[in-house]
Amino acid sequence: MKEKIKVLKYLFFFSIFFLFLLYILPGELIEFNKEAAKNRTVFQGSIKHFYYFSYLTSLGLFVYLKEKNYLKIVFLLFLLSVFVEIIHLYVPGREFSYYDILANVLGYLFGFLLITLVKKYTKKD
Repeated sequence: MKEKIKVLKYLFFFSIFFLFLLYILPGELIEFNKEAAKNRTVFQGSIKHFYYFSYLTSLGLFVYLKEKNYLKIVFLLFLLSVFVEIIHLYVPGREFSYYDILANVLGYLFGFLLITLVKKYTKKD
């Protein structure tokens, strides 16, 4: 089991690295279909943020579920969900969006709720 958790930790850290990589690259470098990006609705753009933060939070909290620094991870993932969108204020070709922050935080909350329920119902008495 420890080996599986170790692999999941590597996946978690890689996912954070990948997230930062996507957020610090200028928009022109990562937008493959510029025409589709222009016609995208707010919902279509923000839903990806929700999915990624649901995944990242679920993975991170699951990996650290039984460790003493679990609450630190809970807090850091919340800060990350807000901070990565603020980075867009300083990256050329990227746009800051309150909807994206909302999607990030809602994704975080969904992942947090999911892991909280798993923790509650798998607790050994």
